[in-house]
Amino acid sequence: MNCIYCQDAIPAGRAEFLIDTNRRATCLSCSSESKAVGFLSYSHKTAPELVMIPANNTEKIRRCQRVNRRAR
Repeated sequence: MNCIYCQDAIPAGRAEFLIDTNRRATCLSCSSESKAVGFLSYSHKTAPELVMIPANNTEKIRRCQRVNRRAR
């Protein structure tokens, strides 16, 4: 699969993700999405919830890291 803007090849893992989420086929350099950091939040024992935070929100990332380490 090739990027719709620059026609560079898109890696297989990214192409599979783009197809699964119905997004336009773009390479990393042409993408307009911002970076994010993900954490697993356990509200109870068995089923974690994925929490995505924008990479530029450093205070929220710091708090999530503390919660993730159980250092409340």
